[in-house]
Amino acid sequence: MKTKSEKRNHRMALAFALPAAIFSMLLIIYPLFTTVKLSFQNVKFIGSLTDDPGLTLENYTKLCSNTDFWNALGRSVLFTFLALSLSFLIGLGLALLLNKKFRFQKCVRTLILLAWPIPGVIVGLLFTWLFDANYGIINMILKSMHLIDRNVKWITMGNTAKITVITATIWKSYPFFTLTLLAGLKGISSDYYEAASIDGANGWQRFVNITLPALKSVIVTSLLLNGLWIFRNYDLVYTITGGGPNQATETLPLLLYNQAFKYYNMGYASAVGMVSLLVCSVFVILAMPSLKKQFY
Repeated sequence: MKTKSEKRNHRMALAFALPAAIFSMLLIIYPLFTTVKLSFQNVKFIGSLTDDPGLTLENYTKLCSNTDFWNALGRSVLFTFLALSLSFLIGLGLALLLNKKFRFQKCVRTLILLAWPIPGVIVGLLFTWLFDANYGIINMILKSMHLIDRNVKWITMGNTAKITVITATIWKSYPFFTLTLLAGLKGISSDYYEAASIDGANGWQRFVNITLPALKSVIVTSLLLNGLWIFRNYDLVYTITGGGPNQATETLPLLLYNQAFKYYNMGYASAVGMVSLLVCSVFVILAMPSLKKQFY
């Protein structure tokens, strides 16, 4: 039973937290409500909202029959799957490496995590320079190794542009996996590994039966957060390719941007945004059972 002092402290905490909570909810609920409403309206520009156009399903029917939308959705899913899988494997490998003591460990850790805080626009500009057809370092390295005999137009050709975008996304996202998985590894007691070694378990068996189960909640959480970021990633892709060439790298965020601010189809862009929100919600719902088992 709570004492009067505890009840008073509880009420005081609520009084301080309530204004911030209400303000935060307004920042979420009002834009979401406006976006939902716009998605059911045939609005060509935001200023025409004063005319209060009627509600319609036209935007969603256009989505279902628009090949550009399905192509953008497919690219978003493909880019997310490839970038998420590869960045996770790289991050896991580096976390296992950094969990061992060696010389210059802190310097290596700093260099590995360097990409994480860099803004996506800066990363995009960096990779635009690295993969430049005429002056890029990538072409110089490949030519010096005699892997190519002429410069590759990485950013202006469809397939190579996809490779460039995915590579940049991996470089931006793998440090997050490294950081979170390394923190998880630090929380595993060495007693488990010592007991397994006494029982004759080899390195792979210790990894599969001790490390992975202990990291399950960290893995699911980091996959969810990084997956949502990659799926909604806009600035990095826009900086490198702008969605080109010939829409080869146009993902859902870029399709939404083009429809809203290039063609001023606010209603259609809002419908694209709602579908993006739905896809992200599916990711969260699929991850929830695993998270509940770990935390509750």
